[in-house]
Formats: sequence, structure tokens, C-alpha cells
Amino acid sequence: MARWVRWAAPNDRLPVCRLFNSRQQLMSVLSRIERTPLEVLSQTEQCVVCGDSADGFHYGVRSCRGCNAFFRRAVTYDQRFVCRRGGHCPVDRTARCACRACRLAKCIAVGMDKKAVQSKRDGPTNEHSPGAFYSTYSAGKQRRNVFYIPKHENGPESSALRPHSTSTFNSVLTHNLYDTENLVLPNAPSSPLASVGLIARQCYEYEDQKKRRRAMLCRSLEEILINEYDPGLRRIATVEDYVDLFHVQMVLMFEWAEKLPEFCLLLDPMDKARLLRAFSLHYLLLDNLFHTMELGFEDRIVFVNNNYVKPLESCEENKGLLTEGAAGLMMYGAEARAVLEDLVIPMKRMGLKVGEMMTLRMIMFWNPGNVGLTLSGIEVARTASNNAVKELHRYFEGEGIADVEHRIGSLLLLLPAFAKHVHYLYEIVKLVPSLGKMNECDSFVDVFLNGL
Repeated sequence: MARWVRWAAPNDRLPVCRLFNSRQQLMSVLSRIERTPLEVLSQTEQCVVCGDSADGFHYGVRSCRGCNAFFRRAVTYDQRFVCRRGGHCPVDRTARCACRACRLAKCIAVGMDKKAVQSKRDGPTNEHSPGAFYSTYSAGKQRRNVFYIPKHENGPESSALRPHSTSTFNSVLTHNLYDTENLVLPNAPSSPLASVGLIARQCYEYEDQKKRRRAMLCRSLEEILINEYDPGLRRIATVEDYVDLFHVQMVLMFEWAEKLPEFCLLLDPMDKARLLRAFSLHYLLLDNLFHTMELGFEDRIVFVNNNYVKPLESCEENKGLLTEGAAGLMMYGAEARAVLEDLVIPMKRMGLKVGEMMTLRMIMFWNPGNVGLTLSGIEVARTASNNAVKELHRYFEGEGIADVEHRIGSLLLLLPAFAKHVHYLYEIVKLVPSLGKMNECDSFVDVFLNGL
């Protein structure tokens, strides 16, 4: 016989069991009543974008810190993303970073308000012209004097080659503790003016790219800290250095190529792959030579990890490091001297600027030779190559450079030498798999070398 339920007067005390139809109903009510305020507060709500734990309302919707920061950066820097899968990528806590285009679209779809994002407070400025951006960039570059520039043309041998000691590391930790955040992770830079050209934006991003490259090439925190304050030459380079450089430089090359506006216009994915493969060694060589020029050396090639090749002298003095045979002889032979004479010295004498180096990147990237591009890919590459020259004129105008035709002529004269010495580098790297030093990277290197 079921228990009955009735309303009770305030002073009418009845057995609890007579107010409920079952014990399960009683326990259900008690479980809801006995929840403490702490238990209630501990129940977090979900981010409406990705479903992760939300930490509050941001820009009008309930969202997590990650989606909040992503939306703020995208709006502040006016970033543009393109989805490669037709705009149907999943956006959840496990795959929210897979497609930035779909993530931003979902942020807007769920109600995030762009107008709620406050602009960066940089104070009053007079930056109303492209020239103002270039002068600001140049001033910032002078303040960030992170490289040791030798006083003599051929570069010093003494202090630059000293080994790093533990006392140096302790000194860095003691006196520069508060600089480590800017040292390891670059500051989020303010967005460049919308009116500046493509090359100007690439110059703006290059300083940040160099910091990332240095951090990626380091293998310990100690090395990161020391390299910032003592960026001198490290040791004689070996063929194995090419392995380390490939790992880092190919990632940075792909990131750079993705930001080219015409790269997104390539409809065939194989066109993108062919261009990247054909350009890979050009990127590696150009970065090493520009780094050498920045450090002021003319008698050696300094890799971006600060190991160096000094031609004709190292074979006898460092036999222990050159057990690679043919590859070592090629690295330190007459071809290395030719690289210095054909490229490094002319680049240094003309004072090659970052914007001109970026132009060389784009011209070599969009002119890969006969690599089997589709007809649409050839048309995109031709248009992009012409645009690179137009952007160079715009860059010169912003920099206030008068002898434009002379500098463009000097720049174009470097291209045949690059083509020649890229094939020299190709012959060196072809020998690397036979040394047994790339066990985990054989397929990686083969993929890139097959495009040359």
C-alpha cells in the first residue's frame, strides 16, 4: 500500500517517510538540498566556442581563456585566415587550433563582438605615413642590438670563440632575471600600419622570426639565456649542422610562405608542395648568408646557429671534425670560398637591407624553374613575382632610397650566383644520408631534395 502525501501545517510535525511516495524520491530531494555553496561554485560552465571550461564572459559571450586570447589577437592584428576544407572543420577543445579560420568564424557566430576589443594603447603617435613605420622599425632594430658585430672586416678570433662557462650562466641568471620572459618568448608586437606594403610587414615580422629561430635551435634553457647576451661564434660547423638547420628552417619557411597573399590562391596542393620543395635549399642558403652579413664577416660562412665554415683552413686544423670525407671537403673547399666572393662580400658591400633580402626570398620562391606547376599555378607564380618587384619599389619609397634602379640591378645580379651555389649545397646534402646521421629524418630530407 503506497504511502500518502498531505500538506502539513507549520506546527504539524509528521514523519518524513509519510510525505514522500518512495525512498528514492526522498534521497533525490535530500541530495539537492544538502549541496554546499562550495560545491555549487565548483561547477564550471562551458565555453560556447570550444566547450572547454569557461572562466567568464568575454566580448559578450561565455568563453575560455584560449578562445578569448585568440579572438583578441585576431581582431587586434586584423588577421585573415583561409580554411582549406570548405569551412566545415570541427571546433572543440581537442581540435580548436586545427583551423583558425573556422575557429574565428565560430567566435563571431556565437556572438563575440569585435567592437568590444580595445585597441592597443600605444600613446599618441604621428604614424600617418608608410615612412613613419620604416623609421620606427629601424629605431627598434637599433635598440635590439643582440649580435656581436666585429670591428674588423674579417672578424675577430678571440672573444667571439670563447667557450661558455657556468659562471657566465650564473651571471645571466643573477643580473637579468626579469628579462627572461622577453628572452625566451618574444613580446607580442603591435600590429603594423595597414597602409604599409607586404615587404614592410615581412621586415616587421623578421625580428620576431629570428628570436624564434634562435630559441628553436637551442637545446637547453642555459643555451637560450647565454646566446642572448653572448651571441658570438660557437664552433667549426660539420655536416650534422645541416640536419639541425633543416629541422628548424623548414618549419619557419612554411610559416613564412603561408603568409604570402598569393600562396592561398594556389588551387592545387601539389603546386604548393612543388614550390616549397624547390625553394627549401634557397631559403637555407639565403638565411645563412644574410646572417653572416649581419655579423659582419667576410672570411667565413656563419650558420644561423652560429657554427661556422672557414674555407681552405679548417681541413688541416680540424681533422677530427671532418671525418665525413667528401661532404667535409665540399663544405670547406674552394666552393665555400666562391660563396663568400660571389654572395657574402657583394651583399655586405651593398649593405643589403632586410626588405631586399625578403624580396630575394619571394623572387626565388615564385621562380622555381621547371618543376611541373599547373597552368593556374604558373599564372599565380608569374603574378606574384611581378608583385614582388612592385612591392620592392614601395619599400624603397618608404625607406627614402634614391638610387632605386642601381639597387634593383645589384639585387638581380645576385640571383645567378644563388642558383649556382644552391646546387653546390644540394650536392653536399645529398651525401648526408650515407653518413648514418639522419636515421629519423631520411624521408624528411628526401621529400625536399626531390623537388630540386
